[in-house]
Amino acid sequence: MPNPAVPEWQQRTGIAPFASPHLGADGVRATRSYPADCTIMMTSVTYHWHTPLGLPDVVLRGHHDDPEVIAAVMEALDDFARTLRLPATAH
Repeated sequence: MPNPAVPEWQQRTGIAPFASPHLGADGVRATRSYPADCTIMMTSVTYHWHTPLGLPDVVLRGHHDDPEVIAAVMEALDDFARTLRLPATAH
């Protein structure tokens, strides 16, 4: 988690719609980069879907201490996130 002492202006965030063939079209992908300390920049990626009443929401989160690594694997992360499904929806 980001250090609460890090001012918001030093953080970069982005939110984009993210559809899944198994979890629906109302998902989002949020990215956040922030300095973890004076030498390390952390980047996190969070995928989130609201599910039908009675089922748990789905959240997938990953992070790395090198923003270039996250940028290089974003397509693979997106592909993996699209494979997620709840047991009740598995075929």
